[in-house]
Amino acid sequence: MFSQKNPDQQPMTKMSAEPSPPAEHPSRLLVIEDALIHSTIIGHIADKIGFTTMIARSYENACNLLHDRQFDCITLDLGLGQHAGVEVLNQLSRIECKTPIIIISGSEKSVCDETVRIGKSLHLNICEPVPKPIDLKALRETLTQIAMQSRLQHLASQRV
Repeated sequence: MFSQKNPDQQPMTKMSAEPSPPAEHPSRLLVIEDALIHSTIIGHIADKIGFTTMIARSYENACNLLHDRQFDCITLDLGLGQHAGVEVLNQLSRIECKTPIIIISGSEKSVCDETVRIGKSLHLNICEPVPKPIDLKALRETLTQIAMQSRLQHLASQRV
């Protein structure tokens, strides 16, 4: 189970005795998701892969975190209350974000495909979208690949 410090912005901390995979460089994940159940599922999967996870439950909170911190991966729900995920993509483009972005959405495939197209046109690093209900295998595979790339980049930068 995870502990929560702030309902809008909280790092997720594993409470069980089960050890996490060893990581010389823990990857940082930002989950932009307003639904508690989905952010919890994403957090559990990310934790097992070795991510340190922060959650933004609103557009405003996501923007604040993106300006204050660096992340190795971002998951993005397309529906954030009064704001759309495309607004977050515009903000990510303004700050010239190169972080891999995984769109996780219950929207129709055509909406997800259009959002991916928009993200790529904004020169963002958009990964294959993950549908809701969350495809656990697809999410796990994508996060694992991103975590490995992040750790390799970190190790390469230390050798220089």
